[in-house]
Amino acid sequence: MLQNKTRNQHFLSQVEQRLNAMNPLAKADNLRIYAFGIADRDDYKLVLEKPNGNPIDRNLSLFDLFSFDVPGGSDLRRNFEALFHTYEADIQDLTTSLLAKLKAGSRDVGVEIIGVFAAKLLNFVRNPYSIVKVLNTFPDLGRYDPTNPLLLAERHRIVSGRKPHQAHLCAELGISDAQYVEWLRLLFMLLTPMAENRPNFFEEIIRALFEDRTKYIAAIVCDYDRDRCLLSDRGFSQAVADGPHLSFSFNLCGTAFVDYLFADPATLVQGQAAPEIIASAIASRERRPQPVNVTFLRNNLDMLRRYNRRVVDQCYKRVFCSAKDGLVF
Repeated sequence: MLQNKTRNQHFLSQVEQRLNAMNPLAKADNLRIYAFGIADRDDYKLVLEKPNGNPIDRNLSLFDLFSFDVPGGSDLRRNFEALFHTYEADIQDLTTSLLAKLKAGSRDVGVEIIGVFAAKLLNFVRNPYSIVKVLNTFPDLGRYDPTNPLLLAERHRIVSGRKPHQAHLCAELGISDAQYVEWLRLLFMLLTPMAENRPNFFEEIIRALFEDRTKYIAAIVCDYDRDRCLLSDRGFSQAVADGPHLSFSFNLCGTAFVDYLFADPATLVQGQAAPEIIASAIASRERRPQPVNVTFLRNNLDMLRRYNRRVVDQCYKRVFCSAKDGLVF
């Protein structure tokens, strides 16, 4: 399952980039996206890299980033592409369904909200620019060994397998060999089912987050008719910068984004979260707790300014968009 010929490995899936394409009606192989370097983070000044955009099939990817055994003699290599595809396969349908239901006035979007979160959180754990943060978020998980002998053999390949790309990648990413190998082991342990008919650790973590009734869980989806939402080279940003909260902001498409928040309602104070989140959290105390409090906002420019600024503040060094001008900050 983990052996294939894929060398050009995306850490932010092509399907998600296509939802931000500058030419969405083109054939898949010709889709492109505008890329911007950061000229001044403090003033949110961007520099367009190419006036005709970047080809998506070669964007936000690195050669053999996730390959842990490249034996040579053929194009085959062991990597996590098949495990990633489990989450990538449905992201377009989930995103389209979520936005369509919300626009139609339906709040029956639990499947979409959780499915989108899983696919987007995958972008966090597999992002090469966030390796140190990921290792700190899931400490020691990569050091465990599976009890299944077949999985254990695959797990050992991560350490002993041939990785001719490792030195170059580590130098480019500014990480050590030990950090790179630990990250690969972490991805294996997170995404590989350890037993038949059992979810993997990644899905168990997500289920625990959404089933924690002691937390206020919010999803605020913001959609726009014309204004554009940036996409970070990290795949995410933090919706709430401070406080004991778990928060994420994710791009949904060129004209929509979503903020997720998992928090103790008592700790949400003015200045630590958007007013819309605080109001929803306070109101939730007066009614029976719901799994996720979903808010849908249309053309809210204050939310868009906060979101786009967070993306620029927290990206590694580049942001992407379906438009090259008229961005809101």
